[in-house]
Amino acid sequence: MVYVSMTGFRPRGIVHLPRFWWRTVQSLAQARRATGIVAVQAKIIGGTYHTLTAWSDLVSMRAFVTSGAHLKAMKNFRKLGTGRIFGFPPDKVPDWDTIYELWKLHSREV
Repeated sequence: MVYVSMTGFRPRGIVHLPRFWWRTVQSLAQARRATGIVAVQAKIIGGTYHTLTAWSDLVSMRAFVTSGAHLKAMKNFRKLGTGRIFGFPPDKVPDWDTIYELWKLHSREV
């Protein structure tokens, strides 16, 4: 079993992009080193910055979310923009397009 999470973040404006990118680069590096990580991807779609992570289990994903660079990013993200998240436990990691369609239908604001 795996746990898949997709986030979408929209910066409030160009002035916030440098800080947003700094936090994003740090968080992606942390994710790539995290225990239980299966996949990490990032794409920009229609002005929304998306990340897709797949984890061996929900416990590993939660440990990542509540620590290090990701925790620092989350503490300040409302100042930088708005975001939506969707996570679920599929039998196997679906392709990007499938997860993105599910994110559009089921994501919630954070």
